[in-house]
Amino acid sequence: MRTLLTRTAMPAFALAALGFAGLHPNAALAQTQQVPIPEEPSTAPQIEILGTGVATLDLGRSRNAVPGGGRASGSQINLSDTSLLVGAAQRLYKGGIGSLSVGGLALDQTNTGRGTQIFLHQAFADYQDQKLEAYIGRTDQPTAQIVTFPTLRGDDLVTFTNLLNPFSNGENVNEHRYSNVAAVTLNQKLTTFENFHVQHLIESADTSRGPSVGTGLNSYGVSVQHLGLPGLEAVEKYISYGVGYEHRSVGRAEGGSSDALYAGGVVNLKPSLVNLVDLRVLDNYTFGSNLSSFHDTSDTFRANSNSVTAAVRYLHSPFGKPAYQVSLTAGYKSYSKVSKAGSVGIALTGVKRLGEGFDVVAQYLYQHRDDALSSAYGGAREENAVQLGFVFNFDTIFNRTIGPRRSLLNLQHKYIPD
Repeated sequence: MRTLLTRTAMPAFALAALGFAGLHPNAALAQTQQVPIPEEPSTAPQIEILGTGVATLDLGRSRNAVPGGGRASGSQINLSDTSLLVGAAQRLYKGGIGSLSVGGLALDQTNTGRGTQIFLHQAFADYQDQKLEAYIGRTDQPTAQIVTFPTLRGDDLVTFTNLLNPFSNGENVNEHRYSNVAAVTLNQKLTTFENFHVQHLIESADTSRGPSVGTGLNSYGVSVQHLGLPGLEAVEKYISYGVGYEHRSVGRAEGGSSDALYAGGVVNLKPSLVNLVDLRVLDNYTFGSNLSSFHDTSDTFRANSNSVTAAVRYLHSPFGKPAYQVSLTAGYKSYSKVSKAGSVGIALTGVKRLGEGFDVVAQYLYQHRDDALSSAYGGAREENAVQLGFVFNFDTIFNRTIGPRRSLLNLQHKYIPD
């Protein structure tokens, strides 16, 4: 009975549907419209989670540039540079890798519990194939990727170790390390890399037009870097070296547009799997600004300058035993159009591995500024700090299927290598 009913009812239903379609052609089209890309069963992406916890007790003193040299305490419990990153990567249809990385880190304001305490330092999409990489978003400035110095935190001695952001007000030192950037990197045999990029350097400084809220592109440049073969860093003579050029579009009232040249590298003085000694050198040279005096801290980031930083690191990594590292980093900076504005900085850093990814750390920081520069920094002529604490690094990958070159690990400031 059910079969008979179905066969007799079907023609009537079909005629009714065709008649409805004739009266309403759009409705019929809607029933047959396909989505642009049909849904397909997907392969689970590779997920990577990386964290760095930095906690130190800082015992610090500073001497002001006033008659008598009054001293102020700078002691604190310091959580800055603690960070957490999450990344996902997927192999693409016709080769190559697509990935997304997002992460934030703790600022100096975290120590007070006021103001903005977390800074979004990584949020970018990335495409890679064998000879090309393209990425867009917030990440390390290309100028900060030439040399990494073995200080406790990535922003220690930042005025020497980084090409400074002329649009920053100086309250967040990470504005010298990270930016909004779009870049294309070409490579030859995964050893020589050419990076072409445009940036929006973060604008936080007041300008002649008032507080800056700009989001437009204000910098562009190119760099060339050579890297040694991965995994052979301990035995090769030349680990890496590179040069670059950057143009920054600063307003006329703030000194005008300026240019920068930078070059540096890492050399093994004593290649060894157990007792490694390496030398790191970086020179940042800026020119083209018309500033001849400092009115505030931001002017010190814009004026023509030359900074040279060098570090010697000793890494003792015996087989089957905990490793330790000792390093000395020193920087000198001068300004070509501003007299009595030189500065020097020193960081003596020690790291001892206690367990997988867990280190006990100690560092002594010293910085001296000449008269003109110390006035721009609120009268702080000398700063001393002894830092004692712990650092924990972890890196976990789920569904490991690919190995992108731009991994989360090489975006972070790491100490003793695993």
